[in-house]
Order: sequence, then C-alpha cells, then structure tokens
Amino acid sequence: MSTAELDTLRKHFIGVADATFAFQSDLHRRLREIDRKALNAQVLVKRHGKELIGYGVVAQSFREGAQQLQQASAAAQQAIEPLMLGFMQTLRDTQHIDQITDLPDFIRQQMPQIAQTIANHQRRLDQGTVHSRRAAQRLDQALRRFEAIVAEIDYVVVNGRIEAALKGSAQASLAQVSAEMDKAVVEVRKLLRAFRQSVDDLL
Repeated sequence: MSTAELDTLRKHFIGVADATFAFQSDLHRRLREIDRKALNAQVLVKRHGKELIGYGVVAQSFREGAQQLQQASAAAQQAIEPLMLGFMQTLRDTQHIDQITDLPDFIRQQMPQIAQTIANHQRRLDQGTVHSRRAAQRLDQALRRFEAIVAEIDYVVVNGRIEAALKGSAQASLAQVSAEMDKAVVEVRKLLRAFRQSVDDLL
C-alpha cells in the first residue's frame, strides 16, 4: 500500500471514529428525548380521559417506537465495535509491512526472518479484510433495521399530527406533543444519515 493510500485509509478511519463518537453521544441524548416526548403523550392522554381515547393508540405507539429505537441503537453500536477494531488492526499491519519493506537492503539481508515477519503480517491483513467485510455487513444490516424503525415511528408521528388536528379543546396540547416528537425523530434521522455516510465512505 502506498503512502498516499495509507494516509487516505487513516483519514477515513479517523473520520469514522469521530463520527462514531458523535453518533453514540448525540443519539443517546436524542433517544432520551423521544422517550420523554412519548411519555408526555401518554400523560396527556390520561389527563384528558375519553376525549383523547383515539390518540391513546398513537401515544402507545410512540412509547413502543421509542423502545424499539433503543434496541436498534444498541444493536448498531454493538456492530460498530468489531468493525473499528478490524480497521485498527489493518492499519497496524499495513504500517508494519511498509516499515519493514522500507528497510535498507543490507539490513534485510542480515535478518532472514524478515520475510516470515512480512508474511505473518500479510496473513493477518488478509484475515482482517475478511473479518472487516463481515463486520461491515452486520453493521449495514443493523443500520438498515434502525432506518426501518425510524421510518415506522415517522409514520406514527404523521398519524399523531393528523389525530391532534381533529381534537377539540386538547388540540393545541396534542399538536405541541406531536410536533416535538416529529422534531426529535427528524434529528435521529439526520444523525443516522450522517453516520451511514461516514461508514460508506470508509467501505
């Protein structure tokens, strides 16, 4: 691997590492917001009783969706770790091979074990490529599942806003709860899209 290619790989790796940190910290906060908004919707339904019985289904769907997002988040973050570890190992082995290869000929001639050392690093590099490819596939599946759940809860949010528009005295309160949930879901979608782009750039 050339120096330019190695630098590019390192930059992509650092970019994904930074994106992963931002994704995990921001996502945790956004998911707490969604769960809180969903709880607010349920409290509002209980407060207004029969008047909001129809919106109760939406509020319950909010809570269920929030829980599913938490589970999808955990699965995605679990899938991130082996991929990151694999890329770290790839960088180390690539750097070691390049360092040994760049040694002067007279030094390499005095150290016959160098060829075996390079072969060992290359074997680990090949194995790491296979493991990283599998890890990338698992992460892709986890992110697709995450995106599907975001789409489902987004549909629930739309229904909630429609339902809120049909209510009488509670219309303003419902509209506010639904709008807040909508905003929270949009932020999660943005985070997910940005993180996927970072991963796709590396892969």
